[in-house]
Amino acid sequence: MAYNKEIIMKKYKLFKLKNDRLCSPFQNHDYGKETDILGKPLTCNFDDSERECSDGFYATDIDGLIYTNLAGKICYEVEVSGKHKIFNTYKQRYQNMTIIRSVPTAELKRLVKKQSDAMDWDYYHALFPVNPLRGKPKSVTEKEIELLKKWASVETSVETSVGASVWASVGDSVGDSVWDSVWDSVGASVGASVGDSVWDSVGASIWAYISSIFPNIKKWKYIDHKEGINPFQPCIDLWNAGFVPSYDGKTWRLHSGKHAEIVYKLN
Repeated sequence: MAYNKEIIMKKYKLFKLKNDRLCSPFQNHDYGKETDILGKPLTCNFDDSERECSDGFYATDIDGLIYTNLAGKICYEVEVSGKHKIFNTYKQRYQNMTIIRSVPTAELKRLVKKQSDAMDWDYYHALFPVNPLRGKPKSVTEKEIELLKKWASVETSVETSVGASVWASVGDSVGDSVWDSVWDSVGASVGASVGDSVWDSVGASIWAYISSIFPNIKKWKYIDHKEGINPFQPCIDLWNAGFVPSYDGKTWRLHSGKHAEIVYKLN
């Protein structure tokens, strides 16, 4: 006699860890301790409606993880089955779920890199952004001084330009998620290290770094530049070299090292 075998699919889900208990990242649903729930089939009172945020277990493929972002979270491999609603790459909910295992960081990076290589934007560095303030302070050379001068001439345009261009490229939800990912991963620590008094200029540096994640954007909005050349490249180069520029309205500075030491001033 023929019968329909339930299809089981492998997906990935991010959890927050609170007091040794796994919690969902948005609704803070308490799943319990890992030792109690691994391999245990879970089912829910699934909502068949078209509401994107409703009853169901949310999980995605690797390309959907950016919606939640990885900072402060643990990625688990899960199996899902039963009724389901697939709204888009980033929002998918299922009736049944089994949490299989936590995914080691090295493995997750390999999976994200493979996914990123198939995309037209740098998905890898959206999830694993470069933190410029690590290790010992770097020495400033004439190269960094010239980059700082070039950055000072375009810094005021970056937020409006990058925001509009990125959102137009990948949509509001993904654009918001990329900002959240970079901010949660490195932005808070960079801002706190450099200081609130120069936050606007530090925020501009983060926007410039985000622009580097989208090499598919050849013409940036609201700024005059040669097509195919990122006008915010001077700050990107500084960031990747281990420097964060800041400006207090009078003096430009370069910060470097884990304590954001001031290593150069430009009046």
